[in-house]
Amino acid sequence: MSGKKLKVGVDNTYRRTWDKDEYKEKAAKRDEQEAKDEESALDLKKRRRLERDPLHQGLIVERAALQQRDFQLDLTSRLGKTQVVTTNTPLNQQAGYYCSVCDCILRDSQSYLDHINGKYHNRALGMSMRVEKSTADQVRKRFDLHKKRQLQSAPVDTVPDGFDRATLEREQAEQKQREASRSQAAGDDEEEEGIDPDMALMMGFAGFGSSKA
Repeated sequence: MSGKKLKVGVDNTYRRTWDKDEYKEKAAKRDEQEAKDEESALDLKKRRRLERDPLHQGLIVERAALQQRDFQLDLTSRLGKTQVVTTNTPLNQQAGYYCSVCDCILRDSQSYLDHINGKYHNRALGMSMRVEKSTADQVRKRFDLHKKRQLQSAPVDTVPDGFDRATLEREQAEQKQREASRSQAAGDDEEEEGIDPDMALMMGFAGFGSSKA
C-alpha cells in the first residue's frame, strides 16, 4: 500500500424525502379552516340581514309588492369634494354612498344603485321583488290619463288682436327704448345749441354750437 491518504468526499447522492401524507393533512386542515371562516362570515352577514328584515322580526305579516321609489336619488352632491377619513370616522360619514336601511357603505354610484335595487335592500324595506299585477281597468285608466295629458296644451296668453302677449310686450319695450334713445339724442343737440359760442371757445369747446356768418 502506498503512503497516500484517500480523500473523503461529500455524499451528495442523498435526496431529501417529503412526507406527502403529512402535507396532505396540513392542506386539508387549512382548507377546512378557510371554509369555516368563510362560513362564519357568511352566517354573520345573513344574521345581520335577518335582524333588519321586518318579516323576520314580526313587524309585517306579508311582504308588499315592489313599489316605485318616491324620492330623487342624490348621486352628484359629493362629487369632486375632498374628505379626511380616519379609523374613528362614522360609517355614514365615510367616502362613498351610505345606505341607512342596511347600514353599509358603497364606494361608487353603480354599486349603490345595484344595492338599492337589489333583493336584500328591498326585503329590509318590507317588499318583495314581485311587481303588483295591474288589472285591465287600471291599464284603461292609465291610457285615458295619458290621452288627456296629450290633448291638454299649455294656455297661451294672447291679446284681442291675436298677437302673443309676450311678443307684444317685447316689441313695446323695444319701441320705448328706441324713443328714449331718440329723445336723449335730441336733448343733447339742444344743449349744444344753447351754449354761447364765445364762452365755448374760451373753454376750449370749439366743437359745440353752430358758426354764424
